[in-house]
Amino acid sequence: MPLILSDYSKATSALASVLYDLPPRLIGIDGRANVGKTTLGRYLAWHFNVSLIEGDLFLQDGGSIEHRLWDIDRLIQERLVRERPVVLETILFLQVLEQIGRRADFMIYCENGSESRDDSMDPLLQVYESKYSPRTRAHLVLNLSLP
Repeated sequence: MPLILSDYSKATSALASVLYDLPPRLIGIDGRANVGKTTLGRYLAWHFNVSLIEGDLFLQDGGSIEHRLWDIDRLIQERLVRERPVVLETILFLQVLEQIGRRADFMIYCENGSESRDDSMDPLLQVYESKYSPRTRAHLVLNLSLP
């Protein structure tokens, strides 16, 4: 049986009213690399029977973190036009939304105490966190540390 972290229930409780009757809403999951964003996103997609867009699948090859924005925006639009919610999990979530001209209806920020401290990514993430303040702008902050 898969491990279900206690903070998952905090997420489902917080989203129950947001996703009641499955309206077209954009739910975001942000956080540093390797904190559990994708696993949480998969759990929420299963729990609420909604679509998940895994942002890492849309990273372009190269030395920096750049997303294929057009593809992400197209997938979000396809879900919302069908009057269905969609969950997008990705690193630099708020920057991606700004670049495609969208806003989240609900945002979760994930941390777990063992965040990847990849020295090559750290300056970029520090700039992002300073500019966007994702942790303080989130509707819900979850600690996804394993017990």
